[in-house]
Amino acid sequence: MNSSLLLILYVALSALSSANGAPARAASEVNFAECKALSLKLNEMARDLYNTVESPEFSSIIDDPPVSIRPIDSCDPQSLQSNRETCQSRIILALKNYTRIFNENGVFKNSACSKWRERANKVANVTGDLLCMLKETVEPVHAPLTAVDWYDSALCWDSVERLYSFSIISARVFSFLASTEAPGFEMKQSAETLFPGYFARMNVGVAHSEVNPNTRVMNSRGIWLAYLLLTTALHVVLLSIPFLSVPVVWTLTNVIHNLAMYLFLHTVKGTPFETPDQGKARLLTHWEQMDYGVQFTASRKFLTISPIILHILASFYTKYDTTHFLVNTCSLLSVLLPKLPQFHGVRLFGINKY
Repeated sequence: MNSSLLLILYVALSALSSANGAPARAASEVNFAECKALSLKLNEMARDLYNTVESPEFSSIIDDPPVSIRPIDSCDPQSLQSNRETCQSRIILALKNYTRIFNENGVFKNSACSKWRERANKVANVTGDLLCMLKETVEPVHAPLTAVDWYDSALCWDSVERLYSFSIISARVFSFLASTEAPGFEMKQSAETLFPGYFARMNVGVAHSEVNPNTRVMNSRGIWLAYLLLTTALHVVLLSIPFLSVPVVWTLTNVIHNLAMYLFLHTVKGTPFETPDQGKARLLTHWEQMDYGVQFTASRKFLTISPIILHILASFYTKYDTTHFLVNTCSLLSVLLPKLPQFHGVRLFGINKY
């Protein structure tokens, strides 16, 4: 009798389990499907805010920018498949940071950004909900964030711009994690859908792991020698032109050299390649990106001394002629002044601001 009763109970429980489908999710397990829905909502709100908030009338370098997703955070599909904790912890840190920035006591409370405060608070609510879904506590912010008055608009714009980039990455990450829980999941197919071109563009075995190669290109082996050889070649080509005198050739060498240096180091902004720095380098010139903005490095000293030496040689071979000296000096100042630390990130009269 007892064995029959146990058999009946076992059959009943099995039927009940089959009727309910898969077993219920553990209380401590993250529901990535819900995280996906919230992250897509965050991306939509961030895009609307990005299209609404006015960019500042001046360029500014944010000393302590919001947390962003870095390459070392392993948020690519293959890393997420084997170890999601590293990327997830970085996303949690960023969500806490953005919750603090966009809540009612954040930077949008300041007068320069107050007209977008309501939208910013809604963003903070969504980031808070995401933290709750990730089983993280949302810490209340009692003390308001403050900034210098002229700094407010730049800080608001920078925060919105970085939030928009972060929301795109986080939406892709949570979409990928949600898809891994779906039946019939295939790694490559899902990764190609959520991270387009990932497998075709993977940089395997690259020579460096820099987020932005512009920061170290002037420290590469042989780059200084190549720079000197190109300058020498320019001078030899000009000397080979019959109707140009030696003083004119030296002045032309100096002016062309400084013009090229001004254009490539102090005018052109951004990078010629895609970088995962979430737009941080978009408003920076090559000189401002070098060595991550650290002043007086070996490369900066070399590029500062070389036009001075060329100016001295040009002045000597032109026999300090007044006209040549004025032209060469103005050319020298055009590449020396932008290199001063006091002009880092400065756009005089709004020139080359965007």
